[in-house]
Amino acid sequence: MNQAAKEIRPLEEPDCLQGDLGLMPLGDLLAWIEARALTGALTLVNGTVRKVLSLESGLLVGLVSNRQEESQEYILSGAGFLDAERLAHARRESAAQNLPLGRYLVEQKLLDPPALKRLQGFRLLLALADALRWPGGFFLLRKSEPSVTGRVARLGLGEAVKRARALNEKALAEQRSGQDVWYETLSQRLRRGDFSLPPMPKTLLHLRQAMEDPQGSPHQVLKIVMADQLLTSRILKVVNSSFYAVANPVTSVQHALVLLGYKVLLGIATAHCVAPASGAERSRVVELMRHSFKCAYVARKLAGLCGEDEEIAFVGGLLHDIGKVVLWRLLAEQELADEQCERLVAAHHVQVGELLAESWHLPEAVSNVISRHHDSDCLVGEDRMPALVQLADRYVNEGCLPPLAESPLGAALAKFDSAGFAAELEQVEVFVAGIF
Repeated sequence: MNQAAKEIRPLEEPDCLQGDLGLMPLGDLLAWIEARALTGALTLVNGTVRKVLSLESGLLVGLVSNRQEESQEYILSGAGFLDAERLAHARRESAAQNLPLGRYLVEQKLLDPPALKRLQGFRLLLALADALRWPGGFFLLRKSEPSVTGRVARLGLGEAVKRARALNEKALAEQRSGQDVWYETLSQRLRRGDFSLPPMPKTLLHLRQAMEDPQGSPHQVLKIVMADQLLTSRILKVVNSSFYAVANPVTSVQHALVLLGYKVLLGIATAHCVAPASGAERSRVVELMRHSFKCAYVARKLAGLCGEDEEIAFVGGLLHDIGKVVLWRLLAEQELADEQCERLVAAHHVQVGELLAESWHLPEAVSNVISRHHDSDCLVGEDRMPALVQLADRYVNEGCLPPLAESPLGAALAKFDSAGFAAELEQVEVFVAGIF
């Protein structure tokens, strides 16, 4: 509990009431105060935010708040009443004359009384609207005698709550409207391919060049890998895991590369290069990479049962959702609700993944998996690799394979023990958590 909250513990004072705004909502509390025409100061605390509402005979008449956005100076400047220079001068002069800022502005004819009344009324509503959005907090009500000082703004509490809620509803509607427009704009841009893909990372580029160079050597590939300590660590973790079930721990990167092969090395390097070390989207990407490694493991097992290329199945499982990573980065700075962001990712990650696979020159078989891993037809067609990755994805998500009676893969995968494989996948899950 912070220092501000400590001040509203039960007090042994006859004219004090305190409580939890989670149990006594602010709207109900103000209705109770208005019904009794109480006078005093209502302190509201939520985290580091502290406000004191001045009350007279059940009316809201004043505010002290530590939120900059609710200061009189901030609102005066934001509303365009005074520029920053004149406002700073007025603040100094009013302090020197020991006058409230509002009164000084009126006396100097910098602000007329009706405008001051509107300004102070809006300030009270703005502060109240913010407090009504709080999910919790604390309050302390100190009763007192009515003040002899005249107040410019005097708002009935019931009407103030109604108007403050209307402000919140208007702001929410404007936010949703703006998000909907921006969502449609982004959706159209994505459909047109009107966005910039990230360039191929240097590590991946150098690996491809070394692997494709007729005069290249495994030693060049080894040097590129070892220049990236995190990639080296991830490769050693993979090769020492249940993925490869080696008899003795592998500590040599050269030995690890021999066991992995170039296809799997490129897949791991690609996943490594798209996983950010930091940033707002890191937690999403880490979760996706962990899911993808499990899919890669299952896809490799299924490919072995079906006589398909296990290395390509592994890489396809690892990279099938790579378009999501690109989209999360593209959308990270956009003002979209999480639900809208995920709708865009779900709708466009396959298309974006295809474009990335083409831009980064990923193997054609892997690109095909990225393009077709959601196709419902692939389970009954002859294109086996996308089907195997789709089945791996479903197994990781659901714990079982779908009925495959009409699939060409059905006979081969009848030998797959879904229940028995679950324990093996649990071990993989523990290992994968150590990679990212």
